[in-house]
Amino acid sequence: MQTYIIGDGLTNEVLSQEHQYQRRPANVGLRESSRLLGRGRSYGDGPLPTLLRSAVAEDDIAVVVIGSAQAGVDGEFVDPIAAIAASATVLQSAPEALPLAELQSSVGAAAPTRILIVGCHTEHRIHGLATLLRSVYGSAEIAVSAHLVGSGTQEAHYATLRHALPSLGVSVLLDANDAAAFVGLPGVPLGTFGLEPCAIEPTEAREALDDDKRQIVQSLCMHWTRAHLRPLGGGFSGSALFLADGWKGSAKTEPMVVKIDAFSQMRRELDGYHQVKDFLGKHVPTFGYPVRRGESLGVGMELAAMEGRPETLQDTFEAAETEDGLQTFLTRLEKSLGLLADKLYRNTCQTVRVAPFRAFGMHAEQQLTWLRDNAELILSYVDEAGSGAERVNVEQLVQIVRLVARNPDALDSEVCVVHGDLNYANVICDAGDNTWFIDWTHSGVMPIELDFAKLENDVKFVMSKAFDLEDVDRLKKFEDYLLQQPVPADVDGLPDALRFAKWDLRFRRILSAVRRIRQACLSLKTQDDWLAYRVGLLRYATHTLSFDKRRDRGECELPQLLYALYSVDALALSLVADDFHLKVRAERPGDYPERQRISIDEAPWVLECPSYDPPYYVSKPVLAADRTHVEGGWADPEDIAAMTEELAARPSKRRDAEGRPLNPRGRTGIAGRGALGLWGVNLSIAATVVRVNPATGELDVLLGGGEDGGDLELPKGFLIPGEEPAVAVTRVLEAETGWHPGGDVGAAVFEGYTYDQRQTDHAWVESQAYVVVAEEGVPDQFEPAGAFDVVTWWPLDDETVNRVPPGQAAFVRAAAERLREDGRLPAEQAERLLARTG
Repeated sequence: MQTYIIGDGLTNEVLSQEHQYQRRPANVGLRESSRLLGRGRSYGDGPLPTLLRSAVAEDDIAVVVIGSAQAGVDGEFVDPIAAIAASATVLQSAPEALPLAELQSSVGAAAPTRILIVGCHTEHRIHGLATLLRSVYGSAEIAVSAHLVGSGTQEAHYATLRHALPSLGVSVLLDANDAAAFVGLPGVPLGTFGLEPCAIEPTEAREALDDDKRQIVQSLCMHWTRAHLRPLGGGFSGSALFLADGWKGSAKTEPMVVKIDAFSQMRRELDGYHQVKDFLGKHVPTFGYPVRRGESLGVGMELAAMEGRPETLQDTFEAAETEDGLQTFLTRLEKSLGLLADKLYRNTCQTVRVAPFRAFGMHAEQQLTWLRDNAELILSYVDEAGSGAERVNVEQLVQIVRLVARNPDALDSEVCVVHGDLNYANVICDAGDNTWFIDWTHSGVMPIELDFAKLENDVKFVMSKAFDLEDVDRLKKFEDYLLQQPVPADVDGLPDALRFAKWDLRFRRILSAVRRIRQACLSLKTQDDWLAYRVGLLRYATHTLSFDKRRDRGECELPQLLYALYSVDALALSLVADDFHLKVRAERPGDYPERQRISIDEAPWVLECPSYDPPYYVSKPVLAADRTHVEGGWADPEDIAAMTEELAARPSKRRDAEGRPLNPRGRTGIAGRGALGLWGVNLSIAATVVRVNPATGELDVLLGGGEDGGDLELPKGFLIPGEEPAVAVTRVLEAETGWHPGGDVGAAVFEGYTYDQRQTDHAWVESQAYVVVAEEGVPDQFEPAGAFDVVTWWPLDDETVNRVPPGQAAFVRAAAERLREDGRLPAEQAERLLARTG
């Protein structure tokens, strides 16, 4: 085995402690040169010269040092290194270049098996040398010791050691003895310098970390000699979250929050952090560079201006067992809500059309499976306990939730950048009530109610652990009241039936928190409507049913689970009777007039509806594309007398008095054709294009979208009368993606009526959907056009499909069924996709 030690940045210009060099920009400074070389009587006996002196005496270790040949620069090696350089291979280069040819010549034809890099400056000379060596000697083991490299720019130095070098596949050795052993010098006494990794305490915290997580903590804390880890809050996601108190020798440092999780999760958190940091400023931690080991990724977060011992808002709530404690919690809660509302929610808010049940993920069949299983299990616990608690009819509950959650109707509502998983353990407060928000893994542009509903859910069910089964009747009465009032009264305004909440601090904590949460949420709303908020409560209460401590899946005991089940039942009954559910959907394009809202009972044409008087609307582009007046026009004439026979030949179950086809799904609230070109059926062609991802071996689906990153959509377009579907699929793909597919598209996987927000009483959309399996030659880059600003490949999974509009999601689900039948999509993957989408 041939081992090399290669040193760069070891000249007077960079490393000398003499006064005339210390002033120069290239010099790393007295502190760094002393750390590497020693100082005073120990000058020349620091860890770097100690290792190099031992190495040049060994025949199987080649030492190469790089000097500077640039005119006007002192290229002499610093004193302790100069003597060593006499026995080493010396190369010369300009400061801005690395001597590749000379380096290869000095190494010779035989590639080295191990290379240890030492010297200065870590962020450019050392990093550049490591990059060069990795590209030339890809199979060699390359390492850097944190104790044998230095830089005058400490942040860049640590960022390179923690993030940049490991990303190159360069090992960063945190123990100087490991560096000596790496080059075959285990006897070199580098341990006498105290150059060891940061010590982790207490023992139980250290032992709870696997090797990868321990190395991540030591890398994040390499600027400390000792770190004391204190777990922050609860949670069952598998992540490790600590408040780390640090020491340098006997001096205590400012603490740091350390979080470690699976790589994909932490990458999402980093993306979320960069999305919100410009809005929240000092109220989010300052993230350092991430550190990866194995499948785990960790990051250190510093909290600015910390006063006293920090704790999570969950800690504050659980400690609120007195009036003073409750006031402390409420003060911190109000400040947290105010910061989020003013700096994030209101600042990024916009009003769009929102389908609330879909936006909150309640539309998937899997939700009903979980609801049934968890509810039945909770009721079995009640039976085991011999409790007389009121039972919930599980099958009736599941049917009601299925009925309301499948409603794809939309309403104008607010969306903004939200946290996405805002629990009280993600809010950190110090003794001065300074506040920080952490864990931005799930952040994105979503309904404004999402974070508020999560906070209410957690304060009612997850954190209120002081209740027992004797309290559940009162909890049910309490919850019934909370779900009847958008903003509940304060404790003095409660009805007589809830007088117990006045003297029972457990209930008062919940009431006070819920009141403030809802006030903050509704202050951001432009309409006096809390439908979306209640849908958010349904989502989180349903999820809480699985937070079962008995199954080691959460921290909820039976009273908490039963309280959540009562809430789900009450919410479902409330939502099924809501005007939103009892009215025919009101979705429409922005240029349409408001639809006349009608009840479900008034929609069928067979029923009389004397009050039905919808607005009539046809868009200008449709009128301008009249095929009887414009060559190549794609729209029917507005005057149906010009096409009487053709119109009569079109299939339709029902027509109006003038002979115009009527929408088979009933009244829509708008007459005319709207933005649809044809009277009656407008046949749309959609293509689900899939490929085998060359990197993962799994299926991708081709989707387009706008620059705003909203909904994803399939390539689609209307069939031209007389056109064959296969020809239409090719035309649509070329028009919207710039790609010409080859091969046969086969039979349709879906044919039928499709809900489309453009529909009217006299024009509607029916669809044919096809699967196109892209074989060799399919591009990675496309030329988006039409409705698309971006076209790219996405993983064919439930997360992707849930970003596709409901009608098109049905096409993808049908395609998944066909692909499963053909053996192209594994059964397990198909079942997961079908269960978690809708």
